[in-house]
Amino acid sequence: MSGGVGREDPGVDRALRLTVPSELAETAGAVLMDLLGPFEEQPGRDATTLVFYPACDPATGEPPPFEDVLATLPAELRASGRVQIETRDVSRDWVDGWKDHFRPIVIGRVRIRPPWEPALESAAPGGTGLDRAAPDGAAPDGAAPDGAGLVDVVINPGLGFGTGLHATTRGTLQLLQRVPGGRAAQGQPLGPVVDAGTGSGILAIAAAKLGWGPVFAFDNDPVALISARENVEANAVQGVVEIDQADIQEASAAWFAGATVLANMTLAPVTALLRRLALLEGPWSGGGVEGARPARVVVSGILSGAQEVKLLDEARLHGLAPGERIYEDEWVSMEFAPAAGGHAVSGGAGGGESAGARPRGA
Repeated sequence: MSGGVGREDPGVDRALRLTVPSELAETAGAVLMDLLGPFEEQPGRDATTLVFYPACDPATGEPPPFEDVLATLPAELRASGRVQIETRDVSRDWVDGWKDHFRPIVIGRVRIRPPWEPALESAAPGGTGLDRAAPDGAAPDGAAPDGAGLVDVVINPGLGFGTGLHATTRGTLQLLQRVPGGRAAQGQPLGPVVDAGTGSGILAIAAAKLGWGPVFAFDNDPVALISARENVEANAVQGVVEIDQADIQEASAAWFAGATVLANMTLAPVTALLRRLALLEGPWSGGGVEGARPARVVVSGILSGAQEVKLLDEARLHGLAPGERIYEDEWVSMEFAPAAGGHAVSGGAGGGESAGARPRGA
């Protein structure tokens, strides 16, 4: 706990900093939001620090006791010995400072904004065609700098993860907008989407506004589902996006037929998802062949290097060939499509890389 600032100072509040393994940060944040409110995320390769600004007890001026915070976390995380928690005194202008972290961001044709930022007057409410997404949030080819042609996605960052600020979300949105087969240019429907582990619903909402549909989004976390449903309603896409509580094994097989599957999760659930997809009946839905399996899988939440190699090997075992990869910081976002004949793939890593991509260990 930092010192030097008295609690009698009316311009001071307490920030609670929780450091957890990076692969468990999303779970910890979702669980603790009800108790502690919104937070900032400071990711690293092995550990992520979640910075909360909880309401303090009026009598003591203190945030919730550490014991209460730790008791809220899953038992396996508490038992891991890899959780660090501390409080620090911060200036009371933290509210404005927190909002400074959530400014509008443009990823291809998607403009993501928090509720307190206005929509662009020229932003399109939705659409059926896509321009190629540009790396690093730049305007896509053909998009006017004043926002013409952008779709407006509003996300409340106080409700859940997935604000567009994280590299994994950006990578997934960029790959989603690489529409195969020229359908966008021809004005054709873009087809169904499944958003596995939807979190705040940001990927499902963006997909719906870009012209994909129907969109099936699921999560096994009831806190995340509250966030997703509220964001879906705020974006008026409830007629396109269906939100369900389910885990990977419970998700309806019918959702996946011919779909683009989005999975911004950690390595273990992404691997479980690929295995589930491989068990679906019928051929992969590539090359115009209809089956129960999806046409395309876009994954993120994967660390470049060892995790990347493991996922590439897993995908090949299940008849999926790697496509484009986008690298940002320590993260890689990857797309997969059915291999020729839908059989397991052998050979090197393969696959394309986006302009400026930096392969790291694969």
